Amino acid sequence: MREQQGSGEAAGRRGGAVRSLLGVERRFAEGGAEGAAGVPSGKQAAGAGAGGAEEERKAVVRVVAADMPPALQRRAFRCARDELAAMPHYPRRLEPKRLALALKKEFDTAYGPAWHCIVGTSFGSYVTHARGGFLYFSVDKVYILLFRTAVEPSPH
Repeated sequence: MREQQGSGEAAGRRGGAVRSLLGVERRFAEGGAEGAAGVPSGKQAAGAGAGGAEEERKAVVRVVAADMPPALQRRAFRCARDELAAMPHYPRRLEPKRLALALKKEFDTAYGPAWHCIVGTSFGSYVTHARGGFLYFSVDKVYILLFRTAVEPSPH
């Protein structure tokens, strides 16, 4: 039992060290508040706006790996957060296909074709992407891989 505890601690330190070295752990809170990110979804934030009845929830976004300009990253975060907020049964029931399709359509229309998106709570991947077109991040406990492949014109 002691070995398992020790190895878990080491894994946690390694993950934290990698994130700190890469400088990729970021928090993205709704409404621009930088305070207590990650308020549980079932609770109201203290000092909620004039509505009061509206639940105000802060989504925590963590970038795992990125090869994408910051403006595109922010757009992906915003799109993912908005789509998750629009899901009627989230966080109890995630609709990964809906989220993946929304991100793909958003990026296809804004930045051209050949964007791909994988969404889930546990998956593996090994992909090749176009330069400047890769983002692997999480919103709370949902992991999202968004990447672009090179499109070559077909010979006619």
